[in-house]
Amino acid sequence: MQTLIRRLQRHARRWWYAPLVAFLAFADHFTIIIPTDGLLVSAVLLNPKRWVSTMLTVTIGSSLGALALAALIEWHGLPLLLKISPGIDQTQVWVWTEQFMSEYGMLAVFAVALSPFMQHPAVALASLANVPLLKIFGIVLLGRIIKYGVVCWVASHMPHLLKRLWGMREEIEEVTEVMPNTEMNKTESRRRFM
Repeated sequence: MQTLIRRLQRHARRWWYAPLVAFLAFADHFTIIIPTDGLLVSAVLLNPKRWVSTMLTVTIGSSLGALALAALIEWHGLPLLLKISPGIDQTQVWVWTEQFMSEYGMLAVFAVALSPFMQHPAVALASLANVPLLKIFGIVLLGRIIKYGVVCWVASHMPHLLKRLWGMREEIEEVTEVMPNTEMNKTESRRRFM
């Protein structure tokens, strides 16, 4: 998977890269293994002037993925999610999300959409609780706009700060290995030689 991601990131300057990342953000709701944040950052690092359109494209893709997952779970129940992600209901993230949702309700979905944690449990639990699909979509959309907006703004204006964002360090390091000509790598190289 890492090899495929590295090959994809080499095309980050292409017009089709942001829509592809948006599609992968959509698909991530059904696979749990796509590093959407790292792919998004690579797109912004190489096209900093297009950070807003890239951010909006990927935000919409991720939010539509959450909507699709919620709709499928509403129609088919928890067994469908367990087919997609066997044992997810036994993970620590699921237990934590379940507790957080029972205490805070839909604020938990918003918090998860803002965070680097996987949103599958929050979206699934909201759907199983019969929260209207458009409400789930709207809350995830708002959380993702804020999260991706901050990440993309930082990537386009102050890329050296990306490594300080919680949950981003590992993905950013992978991106900078693949993209040696990014502004972040130039800054890191200057620091090493000073």
